Amino acid sequence: MRSSNSQPIFNMTTQVVFFTGILLSFAVHSSAQEAERLTPQDIALIAVARAAVRNAVTGVSATRTTDDLTHLPAQAVFVTIERKGSVVGCRGTLHPHTASLVAEVMSAARSAATTDPRYRPLTSADLSQFLVTVTIIERLEPIDRVAARSIGPADGLALEAGGKIGVVLPWEGRDPATRLHWGYRKAGISEDTPCTLWRVVARRFRG
Repeated sequence: MRSSNSQPIFNMTTQVVFFTGILLSFAVHSSAQEAERLTPQDIALIAVARAAVRNAVTGVSATRTTDDLTHLPAQAVFVTIERKGSVVGCRGTLHPHTASLVAEVMSAARSAATTDPRYRPLTSADLSQFLVTVTIIERLEPIDRVAARSIGPADGLALEAGGKIGVVLPWEGRDPATRLHWGYRKAGISEDTPCTLWRVVARRFRG
């Protein structure tokens, strides 16, 4: 497991690692402001993520995707796993690296269950009670540091400098200045380092 002082180097298509000590509060946020009615597609993607978590833990091959999801084009995805009110894994990418949205969800879910360096891999005992949050990245909007300090909690934040990336997902914290600080910390760079910043516009659903 990497320590909180590790500084791994990423490019924009590489799996993003979150550092130990950063509280992921967005997955357990229950504000009515973010509550939305789940669509049949959302429910189906939650089922895909949950099945992928179970498959990753048990070693059982992934189940076949229903035909009504196969047409969905690839988008960047993060999957967060929560158990008994606490986050136990979160992995994803800022850009898609597979051919479909379903494949992105499955990849992120498997990785969150088994390779998040902040947590131990899930075991069969963890499968008795867990929730997943699927965050689908809609777009990245270039912003400056001033704008980054005014981003609301419903949007995320990403920054990059020298191949090092930090991502703060929607509803991960509330205070813009704190979230910007987290972004620098996640990237493993000092806050005076020149960097490129983006607003992360995404939709998320949980179940």
